Amino acid sequence: MGSRAAALFFFSASLWSAPTVKRLLILPAVNESPNGENAYIGPSLAEAIKTKLAERYFFYHPEDEAIENTRRNNFIQEEDLHTKSAAMQMGEWLRQDLVMNGRYSVAGNRLRLNLNLYEIETGKLLVSFKTEAPVTAKMFDTFAAIAAQLGEKMSKALPSQQELAASGGSYYDPEKGKRTVVLSFGTRAAGFTSTATNLSSSATISNADFPHLSASLAYQRHSMLDIFARRYKWPIFAQFMLTGGYGKRDYTRDGGTVPARFMAFEAVPSLGYAFSLLWFKFEPYLGAGMGYANFRLDYSNLARKPVDTAFLGQAISTQTIEQFYVISQAGMLIKFALHPRWSVVLTPSATLFHFAGGVQAEINARAGVGFYF
Repeated sequence: MGSRAAALFFFSASLWSAPTVKRLLILPAVNESPNGENAYIGPSLAEAIKTKLAERYFFYHPEDEAIENTRRNNFIQEEDLHTKSAAMQMGEWLRQDLVMNGRYSVAGNRLRLNLNLYEIETGKLLVSFKTEAPVTAKMFDTFAAIAAQLGEKMSKALPSQQELAASGGSYYDPEKGKRTVVLSFGTRAAGFTSTATNLSSSATISNADFPHLSASLAYQRHSMLDIFARRYKWPIFAQFMLTGGYGKRDYTRDGGTVPARFMAFEAVPSLGYAFSLLWFKFEPYLGAGMGYANFRLDYSNLARKPVDTAFLGQAISTQTIEQFYVISQAGMLIKFALHPRWSVVLTPSATLFHFAGGVQAEINARAGVGFYF
């Protein structure tokens, strides 16, 4: 048993040690020299840097079309891309972690280059790189050499390909981790409302009468505030949960048995706060929504069946009762990630049901899986 626990520990630790992917935007360096013949250097150097860094480091880079469309749509001039403000804006709009920009000039046969690497979240300058190189017919070899020199200074900013290989190709992507679908199944753990057993004119049928099974499908969007501004990192998430419940029980009426079937459907939007402790992620939430319950009563076992006055006083064998109600819910998702893309989830929750006949309360417990995308 101890060896199994140790194996699970080391397996989990190896997954949590998987590198966190970085998103790196490399902007073409801006030509400061009046000679337009050297305009090719900026884009060519950016491509060489991206290719060379990818040999050693693990990162994502946006498509050239996305970069150009973002620049044009936001009225950023090409000659302004060397400024920190323009580079940071481009990085935020493209949802990057790091952005590299710079400028160059050519005087005689010498290329003077100044590149900067900024962290989008903090605006901090991580790398400042300056170099000079001769302008020759083999300029692309020069670009490769510059990219190699720059790569030596990037080790603290980017995870390495060696880290990725050591983790077996597993990595954590914060962008994908912001969206989660959780599928879980469970049951009502306890009810806190007196339940009806004998059907009478004064009896109120409600969800509290039925121990029942339930299933839920929840969509979560973490780090909600960074939808509006990339710099906000408050661990607040929004959640929308759809839940279905099903149960059966027997009532009594006039000494006879009345089997009843119960179905419920609920929709609860909520807000929550996420934090981690050891290998677990805790996500308490609070929300309110609407619910619908359908009760089907079977009177076929009764010697004296109830009469439906709406249909000429005819005796009825079955009756369906529909009920709409408001929900207040507090709960917590406890996640244990067995893989960077999915986790095991335990969801205890407490629910208040507000309906026409009163208020009821219950505790639910569900277990399932969460998928990050």
